[in-house]
Parts: sequence; structure tokens; C-alpha cells
Amino acid sequence: MSMGIKILKFILLIWGFFQGNRCNHSWDVEDNFRYMDWREKLWWGYKALVKQVEEAEPGKKIESYFANQNLEFKTGETFQAESDLQITAGGDLSCSEVVYPESTRYLWDDIAGFYFGGDLVYANLEAPLDPSKPAGVVPSVCLTAPGLNMTEEMFERFSNNSKGVNLFSTANNHSLDQGEAGIIATLDFLDAKGYPHVGTARTPEEQGDIPVIEKNGIRIAFLAYTYCLNRYEPIPGKEYMTNMIRLNKPDVDISMIQEHVKIARQKKADLIVALLHWSVEFETYPIENVIQTGHRIMESGVDIILGGHPHVAQPMEKYCFRDPHDGRNKEGFIIYSLGELVSYNAFSKNSRLALVVGIDLAKGRENRMESVKITGIKVLPVYTWVRHFKNGSHDYRLLDFRKTLKMLAEGMNPYGFSKKEIKELYRLEALLYDKLLPKNNSDLLV
Repeated sequence: MSMGIKILKFILLIWGFFQGNRCNHSWDVEDNFRYMDWREKLWWGYKALVKQVEEAEPGKKIESYFANQNLEFKTGETFQAESDLQITAGGDLSCSEVVYPESTRYLWDDIAGFYFGGDLVYANLEAPLDPSKPAGVVPSVCLTAPGLNMTEEMFERFSNNSKGVNLFSTANNHSLDQGEAGIIATLDFLDAKGYPHVGTARTPEEQGDIPVIEKNGIRIAFLAYTYCLNRYEPIPGKEYMTNMIRLNKPDVDISMIQEHVKIARQKKADLIVALLHWSVEFETYPIENVIQTGHRIMESGVDIILGGHPHVAQPMEKYCFRDPHDGRNKEGFIIYSLGELVSYNAFSKNSRLALVVGIDLAKGRENRMESVKITGIKVLPVYTWVRHFKNGSHDYRLLDFRKTLKMLAEGMNPYGFSKKEIKELYRLEALLYDKLLPKNNSDLLV
């Protein structure tokens, strides 16, 4: 740790001491880099360098709301399934100085069976990919918004040479890190590789051409939005290039989403998934604004929300609503943050734990009417394991968290965890069961 970081961390510790109990719970802030005042920047720095926040906004009963969730999805006695499909979803794929082809040879080995077993395998591509420009990565200690640029080699690692992630959102706070040219280059690259994408666009027509993917006779539309673009605003006159909506603000205008839902229904989508880059960084619970916005989005006709961005995992819920387009009562699913799938924050201990979810869908008939329903949710907790070697190289892997704990309990330690690391693993286990999962979780975990 550099002397500058040590001094800054000490200053933040002193600041946090004078804040008292306020630093233990969420604040009602937008967490938008472009609009942060100095107080919010100190708050962000405290969470990033000193302590992640594990308590929700006080007095809002948010903890109990998520703890008491029932994530059992019932199809009903009259529903007759005719086909099925599984979406598997992971969080943010970012660029880091410890993530490169040589360090990630065994990246997926422990979780590929579940994650890559889905019919559609989703992740957020949290960096432009412009082959004409040098790579841009996140340093292990990051105090500003870095300009990211992914390499083709790391993309191939993420897509596992067409056997891994096969569906990408490009809407996130780094979408404009390489400017207009970066967006165009990224989308050209994805098109050349044959990967569906959503969230940024080269033309107004492309923005409105909502992707609908058909698998096993089930047509699924995907929408994607980001709550900010770091220090940038949408390009004047070309706002269509980035689907930016300030989703963390209260009562935000979601008319863009509502319009895209209408287009998806016109394209005969059976089910709509929204991929949202939102919520507040380094906090275990979403703030009330975000929860309310999530509910409004579902009430606009979205069936599933897959969230990301906060650098940590956040809870999930089943939300019941009436679809405004066909009047049916539905059970929707929201996960507020899947966490960081591939990234590295040296000081954010809670960032080591992410969630990969599997969402089972079935298409069939109910009372002679055709419908697609969520039939089940599965959750795979994932641990980020990193080793730093004296020669400057690294070994970076994603581990099945519960399998790793089971091996330790049986006296096996193949990854060489120290006593301090083992203690931290058990702390994360408590975080998983006490805060991220509902009390009734026996059927959720893989």
C-alpha cells in the first residue's frame, strides 16, 4: 500500500469516526460520479477503502423485506408446460491489472458447469472493446473512474471461445470511456463475433430495434440501461447511443423503458428481461429509491430484472404485478446486484462474493391461453480467489463458494488459504445467509 493511500485511509477513518453510526447504514444518495459533492465523495471513499456497508436505510424495514422473501414460483394446476429454457446470469466483466490471459487460464473451471450450462448465458460487458486503442484497466486500488478498454484476448476468455458467456449488456457507467468511436468499435466487434448485445447503439434505429432471442420456442426480449456514464453525459445530438436513465433518483422518468417494452411486445416477445446498471456502490442493500423504481419497471411489463454495478452482491425478490399489456397477474424476479463476476478491488472484501443465478422458464398453456412463466430460481455463490506472486504474475479464479467451504470443513485446503483468509471466508458465509439470501433458502442453492 502506498503512503498516499495510507494517509487517505487514515483521513477517511477519522472522518468516519466523527460520522458515528451513520457510516454503518445506507444513505439516500444517487451515487452518480458526475454529480457527487465533496461529502458524497468522502462517503464513497470510506466505503471503498475502509468498510463496506451492510445495513440498509434505517426505518424502512428493507432488511426484513428481503429476509422474508418467498422465491418459490408456482405455475398453477392448470398450466401445461410444452417447452422450457434456462437463463444463467453473472455480474460485471471488467478490466483489472490482475486479470489477463495468463492469470485466468483456470478462471471458469470451478463454475462453468452451472454457469455455462444455461441456454442463454448473460453478463455485463463493463468496458468498451476498441482494438485500435491500448488496453485500459482498473488498478488494484482505484479512487477515480478509470478509462477502461478491454482486449480481444480477454473477451475470448470471458466468452470461453464461444462456449461461455453469449449475451452481453453494454449499458454501464464505462460505456463512453473510449468515446463515440469506442461504442461503435465494441458493437462492430460483437456483431462480427455473432454475439447479441443491448444497451448502446450506433443509430436511433438500432436503439429501437429491441433484440428478441428465440430458444426452444420461447421468445425473450432484452432491454438494458445504465444510471450514469461516470464523468460523461450522453453525446449531444446522439443520446440514442447510450441508454442512460438516472435510475437511482426518486420518481425517475422511465418512459424510455416503457416505450421499449411496447416495442418488445409488438415483436411478440413472450417474456422481457431488463438488464440494469444501478444501485449504490459497496452497499449490501439497495436504497428505497432503487427498490421503488424496480417495482415501477416491472409494473411497466418487465418480467425479470438482472441488476449490477455496486461491486458487491445485493438481495433478490419475487414481485407480483399485473401486466399492463395483457392484464395478467404475474410473478416477476429481481436481483438488485449480481456482484462483480470478474474484477478486483484490493480493499473491498465484500466484492469477493458474487452470485450467479439460474432462472428456469417454461412455455405452455393455461386455460387455453399461451404463456411463459418463471418456474424456479437457482443461486450459485461464487468466490474470487487471487494469488499474487513475487515475479509480478497472478493466478485469478472463480470458485464455487459453498464447495470451497465444504472442502475446508473436511480438512482439505487445495487453494492454500491462510487462517486469516479462512476467517474471512466464514464472515462472507454469514453475509450470504444473513443478508443476501432469504431465510427460506434451502431450495435456492446449487
